[in-house]
Amino acid sequence: MNKILNIVNDFKFLYLFIGIVMLARPAYSIPTSIDELKKSFGALCADYGLDFCAVESDVKKKAKKPRKFTETEKKILTRLAEQQDRLRLRSLELDRREDQLKTLQEDIQLQVTQLEKLQREIEKDINNKKTQDSAQLLKAVALYSKMDAAIAAQSLAKIDRKIAVKILKQMKEKQASLVLSSMGVDVSASIIEEITRKK
Repeated sequence: MNKILNIVNDFKFLYLFIGIVMLARPAYSIPTSIDELKKSFGALCADYGLDFCAVESDVKKKAKKPRKFTETEKKILTRLAEQQDRLRLRSLELDRREDQLKTLQEDIQLQVTQLEKLQREIEKDINNKKTQDSAQLLKAVALYSKMDAAIAAQSLAKIDRKIAVKILKQMKEKQASLVLSSMGVDVSASIIEEITRKK
């Protein structure tokens, strides 16, 4: 109840004050219409910093007086400004790092793509090489199959043992046995051992 009375008393004082100020003005400046009264009242409110009753255009015209801060308030504001600067710098640093990470991620993705492409090319080359080796092996088998057994035996004895084993494995059994019988006993035994050992 006391608060309400205090508010009412404050308004009474305000209206009394405004009335006195209005009466103290020269007779020619006293408003004669409601619009002039509103403008005068709004201008008066703006003069005294009472924004709630001032006309908006008058408030914008009147420059607010700079507020004087206490030493404690200045220290608090200084600390807040410093913290704001630190946060701004931290935000800029985080943005910079984020950009670096994005660039690094794009580089890594590009390298992964290039490695995958290289791997596909290598696999393709390996498959081509296997196909070529297989085709060449079939040609060699066809040539040795048409040769005389003794001449084929002498020729196979001079080439790489692994290749000789592959050729003999691809030949028909009858042809391979004729070639092996034309080789020496030790050589043919060694080749037969390798043929049986290989899958």
